[in-house]
Amino acid sequence: MFFDSTLWPPAPDGDPPPEPQPAKLTARQERLMMRIVGLLLLVLFLGPFAGSSVISAAVALTR
Repeated sequence: MFFDSTLWPPAPDGDPPPEPQPAKLTARQERLMMRIVGLLLLVLFLGPFAGSSVISAAVALTR
């Protein structure tokens, strides 16, 4: 969907709206993200060698 940011008029006082600040990850969220990335990289490199049945078995063991 197209978003036209020039569609709305500026604020009545003439100041531009403040720039949105990027969201910061907490330490816990960052650790979780790194674990997920590491797991996906492991699956990416081991998948072609081990085959999908080994990955399915590993997923079944974690559950």
